[in-house]
Amino acid sequence: MLVRSPGVSICWVRLIIVTNIVFFFQTLELQANNFEKQIPSNSLRILQEAKIISGLDNELAQKIADRCNLETICVAQEIVKELGNYANLTRIEPKSSNQRRLAEVLPSVKKSYKMSDESIFIELKHFGRKAEWEVINLLEGSNKVVFDLTENEGGDLSRMIRVASLFIGPVKKAFVVRSQNLVTHFDIPSPVYSMSDMNIVLVVGQKTASSAELFSALLRQYAGAKLVGEKTRGKDWLLKVVPVNDKFWLSIPAGQIFVPGEKIVDGILPDEKH
Repeated sequence: MLVRSPGVSICWVRLIIVTNIVFFFQTLELQANNFEKQIPSNSLRILQEAKIISGLDNELAQKIADRCNLETICVAQEIVKELGNYANLTRIEPKSSNQRRLAEVLPSVKKSYKMSDESIFIELKHFGRKAEWEVINLLEGSNKVVFDLTENEGGDLSRMIRVASLFIGPVKKAFVVRSQNLVTHFDIPSPVYSMSDMNIVLVVGQKTASSAELFSALLRQYAGAKLVGEKTRGKDWLLKVVPVNDKFWLSIPAGQIFVPGEKIVDGILPDEKH
């Protein structure tokens, strides 16, 4: 059942979420910027960010610099080898304006259908730009939802939080992100529409990862959702994207995600295995 939350606007909800996420990354940026005012090369900049964000050892950073003779791509590749956990070097593929527009409007819901008069099945492929409103529109008149997350490998964190808020918001200190020098508590804000009385089942699997895993953990912990299926992937790190040059970017693990009462590392175990 949809209940409009009094005094809550969609703009205010988005501002709260974005401010929290931006604060976390801005704090990391300040630490990186204060580390050394003069950055003589891209390679040293990348090494400094890796040290600040992921705790790359100073001695190891120097060995990488020497081994690569400060060649930028080599440095980035060596950082990926050393950091392991989800660090990766990605080629930036140029996209046409049509491709960019398509990515913006690509539906988050792959398919949905009514299982009964009051229950609905929703395959949530990712957390896209309009995920929140897609879910709101589909759940009108329902009191039970089955979310299929088996192909959901994540998506935008702020958009996932907005969808989760529909069922559990508001929650203070709902989850924590721990980096080398920083612990940040994330709140789930009040939703525009409350569905807190919804009966929720989440179907998860080995491809369920990142923000989809966090979504599953949050809904089980705070909304009593039931998880069925297989153990999830276990991707419990928030990533920071560091530009390498105009052709590559480097994703560095910036902080580990924790939900009280849940264990994401090594994968979330379902309540019922299929």
